[in-house]
Amino acid sequence: MIHIAVCEDDLSAAEQAEQWILELQTQVSEPLAVSIYYSGESFVRAVRDGCPFDIIVMDIELGGMNGITAGELLRKDDGNDHVQLIYMSSHEEYHLQLFDVMPSGFIRKPVQPELFRDKLIQAARKAIRRREQGQTSFLPIQLKGKEALVPYRDILYLESKLRKVLLHAKTGCLEYYSTLKQEEQKLRGVEFVRIHQSYIVNFAQVREIRANTLLLLTGQELPISGKYQTPVRTGYLKFRSDLVE
Repeated sequence: MIHIAVCEDDLSAAEQAEQWILELQTQVSEPLAVSIYYSGESFVRAVRDGCPFDIIVMDIELGGMNGITAGELLRKDDGNDHVQLIYMSSHEEYHLQLFDVMPSGFIRKPVQPELFRDKLIQAARKAIRRREQGQTSFLPIQLKGKEALVPYRDILYLESKLRKVLLHAKTGCLEYYSTLKQEEQKLRGVEFVRIHQSYIVNFAQVREIRANTLLLLTGQELPISGKYQTPVRTGYLKFRSDLVE
């Protein structure tokens, strides 16, 4: 079963979203279950001891606790990294604020039914694929003889240094024996991209693509080598377009 939460403080909009989701049942291979929350506070209480949802559709402009704060509290638990968080708003200027909560999508208000349904079908099918393939939202690395799991959302970029990889994360830098080729294989299908012989970058941490460089949200600039420029630009445009529908 795919468990979906809708957090929307407008009663009629919440009921409409629930109806649209349930109408998708014939297009996905697992049953859909929908839970409605009318405030950020009630949603946060529901996930305090663990999030049971595969997909969350969250309005940003909620009375009281807004959707961004609710999303930040959700993501504080690394066990919730797999949850797909889709935001709704009539304002698009929130994009940079949303990167830290790893949004899976953004739906403009007023909501267009077909775009809403398309986004939810994609999310439901992705949840099913992840379950079938046993995908996780952590990068496993060998650190001092032990396996460590690093949440994707914490990774800024990976850097090659001789026979080692430097994993630059929000919390600091981890150094371990591996190659970028090996790490690239682990990250296949995830939103990471090779930009240079020495760098793999998390698209979710990118602020801007420039002529021969890439600017991270941290303000750090990394080089893009010639052979990677076209796939990097194409991949980044697709990544951004997938967030906004």
